[in-house]
Amino acid sequence: MGTLGCIHDMMRRDKENRELRQRNRERMKETRRRMTECRHTEIPPTLSVEKLEEIQKQTQEKEQADQSRAFKIKLILGLVILVLLLLCGLLL
Repeated sequence: MGTLGCIHDMMRRDKENRELRQRNRERMKETRRRMTECRHTEIPPTLSVEKLEEIQKQTQEKEQADQSRAFKIKLILGLVILVLLLLCGLLL
């Protein structure tokens, strides 16, 4: 009697899992369909040409500032390492 109960329980769980997998597939298909339907344009139609040019200019300025800041940090770090190596060389 105990074995039949285990088998019945296992069969019930398999059936529930099959139903859950099917539901998950349907949910995934629906999500994929919604994602492919909502394709946004790169430039919103409310942006004027002047505003777009200003955004591009600001972006370029920001990138240049970031590059110069990164260069300064690398330079300072390199100098600190060089000084530490020189100090270690003098101490030995």
